[in-house]
Amino acid sequence: MKVLIIGSRIPFPLHDGGAIATFNLLKGLTDIGIETTYISLNTLKHFADQQTIQNEFGFLKSIIPYQIDTKIRPLKALTNLFGNASYNIERFYDPGFEALLIQHLQQNTYDIVHFEGLFATPYIDAIKRQTNVPTLLRQHNIEYQIWERLAKNEKQPIKKWYLKLLAKRMKRYELMAIQKFDRLVCIAETDEMVLQQFTNHNKIETIPGGFIIKEADLKIQTPTANAIYHIGSMEWLPNQQAMEWFHNFVWPKVIQQLPLAQFFMAGKNMPEAYQSWATANFKVMGEVEDAHAFAADKAILIVPLQSGSGIRMKTIEAMLMGKAVVTTSIGAQGLPIKNHEHCVIADAAEDFAKAIIDLLNNHQTINELGKAAQDLMLNFYDNKKVSALWLSCYQSMIR
Repeated sequence: MKVLIIGSRIPFPLHDGGAIATFNLLKGLTDIGIETTYISLNTLKHFADQQTIQNEFGFLKSIIPYQIDTKIRPLKALTNLFGNASYNIERFYDPGFEALLIQHLQQNTYDIVHFEGLFATPYIDAIKRQTNVPTLLRQHNIEYQIWERLAKNEKQPIKKWYLKLLAKRMKRYELMAIQKFDRLVCIAETDEMVLQQFTNHNKIETIPGGFIIKEADLKIQTPTANAIYHIGSMEWLPNQQAMEWFHNFVWPKVIQQLPLAQFFMAGKNMPEAYQSWATANFKVMGEVEDAHAFAADKAILIVPLQSGSGIRMKTIEAMLMGKAVVTTSIGAQGLPIKNHEHCVIADAAEDFAKAIIDLLNNHQTINELGKAAQDLMLNFYDNKKVSALWLSCYQSMIR
């Protein structure tokens, strides 16, 4: 079987959930014998040089990057206000990349054309004009939901208005785009339920994101007492909103009760303003070279999301390491977890702080939550099992 996957970024380094999800998909498909070609935008924001691409993606049949600058340009953003298009999507369209895709399809044949995420979809019309091969879109998130939730939680009136506008345009585009594909695959069942409202139920299914599991990573380490952490892409607005809520409303309650508690915040593209949060108890680490090593000696992962969609790959990764997790309902969305069995779910600042305090006062509960979560994640997210689901999906499309 030959599959062409079209992406909006090179998924490396593996420092955020989107990169992890795409990299593990590519590796898993190759491992089960699917001849996989990856053609992708290589954005300046997530740029990977040629040497890195050769070193990390040698397992693929072929990988073809196309350099593009998707950064927000104030003048274009302002001009966009007077139109109807989604500026967040427009930034990912490049006629040169479209020409590259067309030329490639003229010279090669595939059984499936797979689009990896909504930001790759501006090229679907060109693909469908070129070939009648079945097309698939994997939705990492319901993008418009993210913007709706950001707008809902925003207090500043002008910014709130702008976020609502972005959400409205994103929704219009997203609901139009999903109609153009033969198959839609969601990472979370909750996302599938949303999409079922807008398109044919029979063409939607859920396949979870997979993880390449190494035995050494499954050994649960004894954590440093009172150490909790958060790690994620800090350029992502939902993560920024989450950490501002945690810093302003949750952390003061924790440190009042447990003055020896230590919090470590890591992630790429950390906003410079967050450095002012740094204290002896609140460590602002920025991007870390090895996320697994960073988390290894910490007791609790916190995921205080107020907005977002899809599932949090970093949460799954932490649970596979046997970490206890305190999260919100949105942070737990899409995961097959139960409150107080695999994690603690709390939405109010008071409750979130109490959950952290209670766990730090009872390390046996930390260990029990971590072990239960690890066992659950192994059952659902092993990359070998997930890749078998992808093979079945592709075969059904070809039939």
